[in-house]
Amino acid sequence: MPARTRTGLQEPGVVEVADGRLFGWMRTDQGAQFGCYSADGGQNWPLPEKTALQSPESPASIKRLPGSAELLAVFNDHSGQFSFSKGKRTPLVAALSSDNGQSWHKRKLLEQAPNGSYCYTAIHFTDDAVLLAYCAGDSKIGGLNRLRLRRVSLQWLKAGAP
Repeated sequence: MPARTRTGLQEPGVVEVADGRLFGWMRTDQGAQFGCYSADGGQNWPLPEKTALQSPESPASIKRLPGSAELLAVFNDHSGQFSFSKGKRTPLVAALSSDNGQSWHKRKLLEQAPNGSYCYTAIHFTDDAVLLAYCAGDSKIGGLNRLRLRRVSLQWLKAGAP
C-alpha cells in the first residue's frame, strides 16, 4: 500500500477495459478506491493509486457495458456532487467512464437516505437495462440486513443530467 493505512487494501475487483488491459480496484480507508492496470493479463501489477472514485471505506462494483468501451461503477460517492454523511455508505451512485476508469461522468443517484447504508452491489445487464442487487439498511435495521433489487434503464444511465 503506497499510503499509511489501518485497513490496507480490501475487497478487490477486476474488469477488462477496452484496450485489453485489466483494471483492478480495491476499497481502502483513504477516502477513495485505489486502482491500477495490468498490461500482461494480470501477471504483474504496479502499486495501486487513488482513483477518481471518492468513497468511504466501502466496496465499489464495476462492469463493462456489453458491446461498449464504457465502464459502469456503482459505489458510495463522497465526491461532494451529492450530499453525504462522512464515513457512511451513502449515497449509492452509478457512474460511467469512457476512458478506462480514469474519470467518471454521468453520475446518477440511486439511493441517498442520510442514515442509510448501501453496498455490495451485483450488476447484471439485460438488453436495455441493468439489474442491481445490493445490501440496503440503516441504523434501525442494520446496514446489511436488507436486499434491494433495482432495474435501471441504460438510456437513463447514459442521459446527461443526474
